[in-house]
Amino acid sequence: MKVRDLRSMLENRRNRVDRYCTPEYWDSKAVEFSDASVSMWPNNHLNAHYDRERVAWLERCIGDVSDKRVLDAGCGLGRLSKYYAERGATVVGVDFSARSIELARKMCPGNNPEFRVQSLFDLDARNEYDIVIVWGVVTIACRNPTELLDIALRLRRALVPGGRMLMMEPVHSGFLHRVLKLGIDDFSGILRDAGFAIHDTTHLHFWPARLALAYFPLPKLLTDIGFYTGDALLRLLRRRACGDYKAIYATANAREP
Repeated sequence: MKVRDLRSMLENRRNRVDRYCTPEYWDSKAVEFSDASVSMWPNNHLNAHYDRERVAWLERCIGDVSDKRVLDAGCGLGRLSKYYAERGATVVGVDFSARSIELARKMCPGNNPEFRVQSLFDLDARNEYDIVIVWGVVTIACRNPTELLDIALRLRRALVPGGRMLMMEPVHSGFLHRVLKLGIDDFSGILRDAGFAIHDTTHLHFWPARLALAYFPLPKLLTDIGFYTGDALLRLLRRRACGDYKAIYATANAREP
């Protein structure tokens, strides 16, 4: 990462509420970056580890998706949409970044997955999906608990009763927070208020290693050492602490709140 790029990243971080919540910011990332760094970090070796870790957790929770209807909420470039469409699901990916959706359609031509330009604040689906996947979206889109509840209610309504939600978000109340500043207990409480039953919360991406490795395109060997060391420490903690991302497995209650 160049000094100019680092300065820009720090400036974006200082003005996170005004920038991260806008489609224009994510449109610009889709134009300026490539591969997983569009929606993740400048170190693509680390991104590859995180992608495998994320998919492994999803596979443990979801299993066979044949003939399932899946909503990829905040799909970005559509990597997860493509992954599950190839495994037999009917997938709809939505994102408020028009440029990201344009690139997703180019990388995944055809009718499945289907991509739509749409904000989660405008999601109005009801009882349409068996599975909703949310990755790194609501803690950037939501500025406060009221907005989080709004989106959580919309996601709940989009699911059939008993449908599953797999959410991976950087939930923090301290300096690691993105836009939404909220602890995991309060975050989970809002999901329950929206009509979700939470079955498991798993910590992913050991945050000290993420801070050390994410911002520069480091060599693969150094990245591997840092990632696996952090992952070993997470396992010692039984994945109940020190994760940058919290992976939440929940189901939609039979009755809407």
